Amino acid sequence: MKKTLILLLCALFVFSMFAACANTPGGSNETKAQETKAQEVDVTTAEVVETEDPRTVMDPDTLAKADQYRGKTLTILANNGFWPADDIFREEDSEDPVDSAIFQRNEFVKSEYGIEIDVVLDEDVKTTLKNAYKSGISDYDVAAFCAYEACPLAAENIFQDLTQIENLDLSKIYWDQGLYEGLSIDNKLFYITGDISTKANAGTFLMMFNKKLASDYDLEDLYQVVRDGKWTLDYLNSIIKEHGYVDDGNAKVDVYDKFGMGIQIEAYLAFFFGAGGRMVLKDADQMPYLDLNTEKNISIIDKIYDLTQLDNKTIDAHDHLQEPPYSSGEGFASTVAFKENRCLFYLSNAANILGLREMDADFGVLPTPKLDESQEDYYSYVYHGAALYVIPVMNKNTAFTGFALEALASESYKRVTPAYYEQTLKRKSQRDSDSMDMLDIVFRNRLWDLGYYARWSGLDDAFIQQIKKGTSSFAKWYKGASKSANNAIKKYVKAYNESSSK
Repeated sequence: MKKTLILLLCALFVFSMFAACANTPGGSNETKAQETKAQEVDVTTAEVVETEDPRTVMDPDTLAKADQYRGKTLTILANNGFWPADDIFREEDSEDPVDSAIFQRNEFVKSEYGIEIDVVLDEDVKTTLKNAYKSGISDYDVAAFCAYEACPLAAENIFQDLTQIENLDLSKIYWDQGLYEGLSIDNKLFYITGDISTKANAGTFLMMFNKKLASDYDLEDLYQVVRDGKWTLDYLNSIIKEHGYVDDGNAKVDVYDKFGMGIQIEAYLAFFFGAGGRMVLKDADQMPYLDLNTEKNISIIDKIYDLTQLDNKTIDAHDHLQEPPYSSGEGFASTVAFKENRCLFYLSNAANILGLREMDADFGVLPTPKLDESQEDYYSYVYHGAALYVIPVMNKNTAFTGFALEALASESYKRVTPAYYEQTLKRKSQRDSDSMDMLDIVFRNRLWDLGYYARWSGLDDAFIQQIKKGTSSFAKWYKGASKSANNAIKKYVKAYNESSSK
C-alpha cells in the first residue's frame, strides 16, 4: 500500500500542480513536487503528520506572533443549509475518524495558541453577510459557505482580497493552489479552500466501476489504462457501447434496466472539464473572458452527447427525480443501478463513495476520462456546493484572522485530511491500493472555472442543458448566451476591482 501521505494530500487538494506562475502565491511545480514527497506515514492510522518541511507548517515569523493572539476568538459564520460547512467544529471527540480529527484540531489550536473557535450556524449566510455589510456589523471574522453563493457575492464589495491579509500565506501546501489559478482576477482572490475543509474533496467528481461486471465482461486492467494515458472519452464510449443497455424484459426503457453508465446532472460538466474544456479563460492581465465557442469545446460536447444521450447506454438520475423513491442522494436511480450491479460505471462526487461501502460487489475508482491521449493530465471538476472561506470587509482585525486561519489549515493538513482520506477509502475488508493511486490522480488536478462558479447570467445551468442537447443548436444558443454573459463579466470585474481597492 502506498504510504506517502504528503503525496496523497497533494492529490487531495491540487496544491502543487497549478501554481507555476511567478506572480501567484505558489511556487514552481518542480519545487513543490520535490517538497511534497519529503515525509511518510501509514495512512491506515490517520495519525498526525510529523514533518520538518517548512512549507507544511506555519512560518517561524508567523508563529512568533502567536502570543499576541492568545485569548482571542475567531468567529466563523458557517452555512448550515444545503451542502453545509459542518466540518469546522465538533463539541466532543468521536469514534468517527474525521469528526475526531476536527475536534482534536480545534483543541490543539486552543491549547497551543489560546484561540477559541466560535461557529455561528446560518442557513442563509449570503443574506446575513449582505445585511451585516449594509449595517456595518463586524460580528464575523470569517464566513464559510457554498461556492455558488460565495463567488457571485464577490461582485458586491463584501469580501477582502486574501492575498493582502497579514499572516495568511496562500502559497502554503494546505491552501488549494488550483483555486487561485482558476478563480483569481488580476492576481486578487476573495475566497479560498484547502485542508481547512473537507468539502472540496467531497464535491470532487470521479468515476467508479463495478469490479464484478468488469470481470464478467473480461475488460482489460482499467487502472493500467489510466496509467498509460489511454483512459479517454472514446475509450469509455467503446466499452459502454459494447456492454451498455439491456432491457429487463418489459420492452420499455426504465430505471430497472441495465446500463453501461450511471450519472447525475453535474456529470456533463465533469466530463467537459475532465476533457480540458473551459468556459472562461484569463488574458495576460489575468482578466476573465468567455471561451466557450471553440473547436475543442465543440468536439468535447459531441463526445459527451454520444456518451450520455445515444443508445440508452447511460442513465441520468435527474431524469427520474419525479419517480419515487429515486428523489435524491443514495436513492438516485443511477446510484441504485450501480449498487444492484446494473451499471458498469458510475460518475458522481467523492461524497457518494461512503454510500457505496455496503455494496455486495466491489468497486474501483478512476479519474474522469481525458479528451484524447494527447491530453497531458486528467482533470477533475468540483461541485459548486463545496464551501469556500471569505473574510468580510467589515473585519478590521485581519492580522489575527489570517493567523487563526493558518493555524487551522496547517493543523487540518496534519489531522483532518489524513482522516478524511482514510474514511473515504475504507472498505468492509480491505483497501484497494490501485484506487488509492487513482484518487491521487483525481484530486491532483482540480479545475476551477470562473464561468461555472461565478454563474454569470445563469451560464452554468444553461450550459449543462445545452450539452444535453448537443452541438446542433449550440451556435444559436451561444449567440444569445454570450452577450448576456459578457455583460455580466464586465460588471463583475468592475465590482471586483472596486472592492479590492478598499
